Amino acid sequence: MTRFRDLKQYVREHPDNKMAWYLLGKEYAADGQEGKANYCFNQAQEVYEAYEHVHVPEDILAEYEEKLREAAQKRKKAIAKRRAWLLAAVLLLLAGFRYAEAPGMSAPRFTAGMDEDPGMPSTVFTAAEIGVPRAIGIAAAAYMEDGRSVPASVLGMERNGKWLLWNKNMPVIAELEPGEGSAESLIRSYDPTTCDCEADVSRGERRAAQAWVSEQESLATLASAVAVYREGGGGIPEDLKELNRPFPDNVMSGSTPIMSRSFDPFATMLKRQAYGQEMPPLSEEGARPVSAGTLGGTPYLDQPLEIIVDRSRHRLAVVSGNVLLRNYEVGLGGSKTPTGTFAVSDKVVNPNGKPNGEFGSRGMQLSDTDYAIHGTNVPSSIGGDESHGCVRMNKDDVEELFDMVPAGTKVTLTDDVLPEEIAIPKQRFQTEDRQDQTNDRKIYHWLN
Repeated sequence: MTRFRDLKQYVREHPDNKMAWYLLGKEYAADGQEGKANYCFNQAQEVYEAYEHVHVPEDILAEYEEKLREAAQKRKKAIAKRRAWLLAAVLLLLAGFRYAEAPGMSAPRFTAGMDEDPGMPSTVFTAAEIGVPRAIGIAAAAYMEDGRSVPASVLGMERNGKWLLWNKNMPVIAELEPGEGSAESLIRSYDPTTCDCEADVSRGERRAAQAWVSEQESLATLASAVAVYREGGGGIPEDLKELNRPFPDNVMSGSTPIMSRSFDPFATMLKRQAYGQEMPPLSEEGARPVSAGTLGGTPYLDQPLEIIVDRSRHRLAVVSGNVLLRNYEVGLGGSKTPTGTFAVSDKVVNPNGKPNGEFGSRGMQLSDTDYAIHGTNVPSSIGGDESHGCVRMNKDDVEELFDMVPAGTKVTLTDDVLPEEIAIPKQRFQTEDRQDQTNDRKIYHWLN
């Protein structure tokens, strides 16, 4: 009876939630109380019609019902009221998102309090996995919490094994925008599991999405560099220059305009977190988000960058959590290349003073060992096992990697974990205002 009680409580508090009425009716029907079930189905109206004519997996309905139960319990306990409201909002989105498939039904709306902020961008972005409707529901909940009455686009990432594939041409799988009323918003889904359709994206909107992807890469590099700097005992840097010192203190290889623009609000956010202070709402005048073009105002790639080397597939990837940003082909040494976990120690431009020597134009030593990730003057060795244990890369690849990952980046060498498909953008990640990162005081004897 706990399930009945929670659902009944929920519909009392949310009498306009037709999905809640429908789920309650299903419970009564399963219990043999047909009269009460029919009453609930009448209240559910078009949701009942949609679900009775469109096959919906039982586990989806069970998940929705569980979300209702959780939201009702949180409400009764009066703990984290705002979070409970958002969970209920996610449920509304998920339920509406499903029944919007039925022929002749309009796109669902969800409500949220939104205030106009002329200082914010005209469109914001986020990303989610393609083929997972729940991910769109979570994005929609973030849209409500964001509090800005501007359109948002959800970019879709394909899955390959455990990895979500990041690139500059991710399709739009959902659009979120203000509705007709001042407290209404609209969600349109183009996810292939629910809609045989595509978003009509203009050239300007595509360019904006690509610019957002580039921004997130810069912010991921900056956030990773700051994390390494703090772990080394440096605290929160007061200036971007603290991360861009000459060798051997070159945490980063340089900066980008996005890093320069975002550094102050990013440092402010970290200081607030350190003192247990909340960030001001994005709708508040004077609020300075780290990433104004992202739902929530914080960088989308919130996990530190890491390097993974797959010996069996001759691949080197840059990842943030389970998001794969790059996947390069590399040359290795077979069993001479070790497995294990290392960290980037020395980051050197033109190792041993040569841009075209055996180590190429860039070198990243692994935990002060004789192993390194570096360029090569034998590009034909890429993809094979011709090295003495080091990781060889093509010139453009190693120079992009050098700019993208800070010193101290975790490096894992292992087998059978990365996709075969190469993932390299046409326009490479590149820093500017580079400091001197050569080292004429040491001759490197990496195993090459």
